[in-house]
Amino acid sequence: MSPNRPRVRTELAQAIARLHAQRQELAALIESRLHQDGLDHHAEAALPRRGDETDDEAAAETQRSADVVSLIRVSAELAQVDAALTHVADGSYGRCVDCDEPIAPARLAARPAALRCAECQGYAERSEQQAARTHA
Repeated sequence: MSPNRPRVRTELAQAIARLHAQRQELAALIESRLHQDGLDHHAEAALPRRGDETDDEAAAETQRSADVVSLIRVSAELAQVDAALTHVADGSYGRCVDCDEPIAPARLAARPAALRCAECQGYAERSEQQAARTHA
């Protein structure tokens, strides 16, 4: 066994622990955003009615739009963490979903939900940007 093997396993275990912690934080954030007025104020989960906070309709709509964008961003991040945890469960965590090469431990330390190595992630982002320009 190479001298780096135990270190890599430790770094992997730390990344997985951060994934679980990040999932709890994101789920709590979504819960608090949807129920910030308390469960007794809503029949079901909902964003707060910003019109109740101001007489300015434009300001209320701007804040509501910001709430929606924030909720979408956090939900997408939660989905990425859940996808990474699925890879943990099936034993493929730490390997790139595109090239099947190991993801660098430093990348997983910085971004535990990473499913691609840096090279494949860069390619995927460039492809997305190209597709966005084509459809714009």
